[in-house]
Amino acid sequence: MATTPEAAETFDHANQPVTHHRYRINGIRMHFITAGTGPPLLLLHGTPKNSFYWYRIFPLLTRYFTLVAPDLRGFGYTDKPPSTTGYTSEENADDMAELMSQLGHQEFVVHGEDRGADYAYALAAKYPERIKGVCFGEMVLSGFGLEETSFWTPENVSRQYRKEGVWCWHLGFFAIPGLPEMLIQGKEREFWEMFMKQECYNPTTIEPKALNHWIECVKQPGCLSGILATYRAGHENGAIHHRMLKEGGKLKMPVMTIGAPEFFGPQVEECISKVVEIVQRSELFEECGHSLALEKPERLARCLTEFFLGQPVGG
Repeated sequence: MATTPEAAETFDHANQPVTHHRYRINGIRMHFITAGTGPPLLLLHGTPKNSFYWYRIFPLLTRYFTLVAPDLRGFGYTDKPPSTTGYTSEENADDMAELMSQLGHQEFVVHGEDRGADYAYALAAKYPERIKGVCFGEMVLSGFGLEETSFWTPENVSRQYRKEGVWCWHLGFFAIPGLPEMLIQGKEREFWEMFMKQECYNPTTIEPKALNHWIECVKQPGCLSGILATYRAGHENGAIHHRMLKEGGKLKMPVMTIGAPEFFGPQVEECISKVVEIVQRSELFEECGHSLALEKPERLARCLTEFFLGQPVGG
């Protein structure tokens, strides 16, 4: 059957499907998609997504960048090793460095959203000579405020209604060994529909083809445990990030932050300012929730091209 734009496939600016690959990276097989021409831009997705998360922004950026979008370990069609190993931000950073080396991209820029921004920080902190710019989207870093967002306090519970951030009640729940798997398995659709929609300003931005694709991926053996392992590594990630900051100092490369007032919003810049010398550009996407690339793809594409290339989309 021919692939069509209606299928769960990603297309470039010429409406051609991207290429899919599976490389052996640090002992696992990593699935990723790539397309476009120009300087390399690595896109790191969050939870519970995978490389298909970027399907709306790919055709807006492949004219300007060589895009590389992996399924992070534990997600999508990448291997899902035992959840006791391999899921820290540093190990994911090593995966990304090795992937880009195998592709011949010794220097590149990075945009990470949600958990992908955690990994983008570790990547830039460990390999600063290779990273020419970073955009942190919709994330408060582990060790630098993320844990505090989960506290059950009157201020946190009401923060989202005041557009001052969000109460991340799920961090502790997802980190409990065994319990989330017991409650989610067999009800993946109901759970992820609820979880994804509560993050969005406009739930209709999550198209059925995207949600269906992610749910089917989550049902793969080991995928749910792999996803939850990224939460269970949270405290270790915080310790890793503090070590990296102490050893290497604040990031010196160009940095942009993007927040959405319906979710983390201003907390993104506040957090990232703790680990970088200067936030050169900060954006707040009004009427937008946690999924920037789905809810505001045109604005995100414009911000990335302006910041990394000095030119707007269409410029």
